[in-house]
Amino acid sequence: MKISLGIIKEIDFNFWVNSNDFYSPDILSTDGLNHTKKAGLINDLIKTLNSNEELIKLIEQRITEKDSASAYTDEDLLIIFDLIQGWGGRMGRNPYVFQNAPRINKSELFASIYRESVEMLYQLNVIEDYEKNIAPIKNKFEELPQVGESFSTKHLSFWSRFLKNCPELVIYDSRMKNLIEAANKDVDKTEITYNDFYTALKNNENELGLDINNLERAIFGFSLNYFLNDKLVLVESPKIEHADKAIAYKLTNDTKI
Repeated sequence: MKISLGIIKEIDFNFWVNSNDFYSPDILSTDGLNHTKKAGLINDLIKTLNSNEELIKLIEQRITEKDSASAYTDEDLLIIFDLIQGWGGRMGRNPYVFQNAPRINKSELFASIYRESVEMLYQLNVIEDYEKNIAPIKNKFEELPQVGESFSTKHLSFWSRFLKNCPELVIYDSRMKNLIEAANKDVDKTEITYNDFYTALKNNENELGLDINNLERAIFGFSLNYFLNDKLVLVESPKIEHADKAIAYKLTNDTKI
């Protein structure tokens, strides 16, 4: 079974990669940060931030200031966890508000599991096989209470992006799932996995001229403009008018343009 980008491949990637508010130099999204700062570690760090771009630079700085997994203190790791969860938006709130707020009330457990996950990423130099190289790390992140695939892959993406010698991994959240399923309508959606999405992006890096994280960033920007968050339902008034509206309609089988 080969999963492809299908009609998604036709969107204007170079436009949408710069139209994703989560990377904006002008907007600071606080929906997630207002929850993740409840753990008490990032309050001072985020006071001077003015944009999501600055938040990403802060995450990069905190990740790259150490040169080994053992060099991070538990607090270092939890700060990075909180920043990434905050960047991810409102749904990043789960570990801070549900099931007795495990990130706040079980911080030692969180730090321990997160450290194991990061150690595994430090050892990842090449991807030969998904089940051998990626799945164990992804599964380890998902041992964190209230952290599922949408956020485990955000942590995979940020750490792999900024660690030296680590192959880049991508985010796979509900928006990506909805779009890749719609682009592969003949495939049972329960059979489409993170690895399928990752592989589809890798297979198109050269042709589309962007690395996998920028491909995902562009697809997310396209989705953000045309669809609701957790459903492949068109928004009534897209923020940006663009010819790719036709592709959005095709993905939903809507004949109106």
